[in-house]
Amino acid sequence: MGSRIKESPEATFELYVEVVQPGKHSSGVEVQKQYPEDYTDQETLLTVPKFCFPFSMDSLTVSQVGQNFTFVLTDIESKQRFGFCRLSSGAHTCYCILSYLPWFEVFYKLLNILADYAVKGQESEWQELLVSLHTLPIPEPGVPVHLGVHSFFTVPDMMELPSIPENRNLTEYIVAVDVNNLLHIYASMLYERRILICCSKLSTLTACVHGSAAILYPMHWQHVYIPVLPQHLLDYCCAPMPYLIGVHSSLMEKVRGMALDDVVVLNVDTNTLETPYDDLQSLPNDVVSSLKSRLKKVSATTGSGVARAFVRSQAALFGSYRNALQIEAGEPITFNEETFINHRSSAMRQFLQNAIQLQLFKQFIDNRLDLLNSGQGFSDIFEEEISMGEYAGSDKTYHQWLLTVKKGGGAIFQSVKTKANPAMRTVYKLAKDHAKMRIKEVKSRLKQKEQIENGLSSPGSVVIDDDNTVGNSSSTHAAMKEGPLRLWDDQRPITVHFGQARPPMLLKRPSSNVSLESISDQ
Repeated sequence: MGSRIKESPEATFELYVEVVQPGKHSSGVEVQKQYPEDYTDQETLLTVPKFCFPFSMDSLTVSQVGQNFTFVLTDIESKQRFGFCRLSSGAHTCYCILSYLPWFEVFYKLLNILADYAVKGQESEWQELLVSLHTLPIPEPGVPVHLGVHSFFTVPDMMELPSIPENRNLTEYIVAVDVNNLLHIYASMLYERRILICCSKLSTLTACVHGSAAILYPMHWQHVYIPVLPQHLLDYCCAPMPYLIGVHSSLMEKVRGMALDDVVVLNVDTNTLETPYDDLQSLPNDVVSSLKSRLKKVSATTGSGVARAFVRSQAALFGSYRNALQIEAGEPITFNEETFINHRSSAMRQFLQNAIQLQLFKQFIDNRLDLLNSGQGFSDIFEEEISMGEYAGSDKTYHQWLLTVKKGGGAIFQSVKTKANPAMRTVYKLAKDHAKMRIKEVKSRLKQKEQIENGLSSPGSVVIDDDNTVGNSSSTHAAMKEGPLRLWDDQRPITVHFGQARPPMLLKRPSSNVSLESISDQ
């Protein structure tokens, strides 16, 4: 299954509805408007309104006014449909667009415009915008789109790493959750636990769920995924299988009354975590330490630094999968689990033995094998990170693979030249590209070293450490490679983007056997 995102959907969006909540003491909701008017999927028309008010109306606060949030529906092919929502003043009306496209910022912007048209009674403008959007052929990434005087957006490129503050989900996640808890949730997701995230603000709640799933790239969460759980589905919290679920704080009293054995709970409001597991301690210590160090350096900066920090950790943990690919002329490429486990250091073996049982890893490998054996191949940020890092480059088999390609001889080269198997040609091209990338990287490092020695270091290459000393720290190379880190004006923290600071972390955590502060000393 791999990615849960549908390729080539038929339209930019499937359905638009305006749903009205009658009152605090009424359980019914009513679809006031819909587009297209001839939409015939009755099951969807019944389901969507139930997700539009995923909180207790008895505890409604002013903080819910004007919020954007996103729920997810899964279709028969296990592909995700995103319900982008905007609550009106008083949370009596919810404007919702259902789409297969994960264009969060685009649809939030369009919802604000549509809500404004609805409030002002501008029916013709409302109709024109929806018709233009629905009939628009899906543009290529990076293409600017004009739907009207006030309706302009650029199509997001889903192949790029999410960037702060452009990516709202990751930005809110990093603002709301401290580094220690980010690491714990990351580890719990790698072990495919039952994870429950709660928050009193809907926009932050769904952003945290979507943001936590995004940092698994290039892998994808394969289990139950409900960014915000409506009241009628609270029993899902007792499900025996792995899940990633968001629950509004107003419903947590009911959830706490259920059997939540072995559930990891993150309370975003108080920035506290409850977990019965030692998942973070079970990850290789060098990977955790490196990730934590990077996150502390980039969590208050703009750009893709946070996302890249997690990609590097994924590459460190799983990047050696390429050395476990078994390649024989004329035969389909296969993955050897024993080779994958045994060729790594002893410190990594225990984690890898568990990793091969994970659904997210199995789906990743199956997807890579499908691409190789079909002759399509692949080249993405994850593969580039593997090639530029030391994760595969220090492996003897990998070096021999590149050497064979460089010489233009050997079994791989000859089989590519003489066999018609498209998978072999793909592997040859992949190896050749990686060889070129390694050579380019070495030249780049030599050039940077020469610049530093001559006092010509580029912007972003000077790093100020915690002790206020200036020097070329371990993050200098990363700063050079990624370009200068863009700091907020006047060195202000990133929290100014959403107008709130992180809540303080509580020291006492009942029901938790993990000391969140202990990791800071690693």
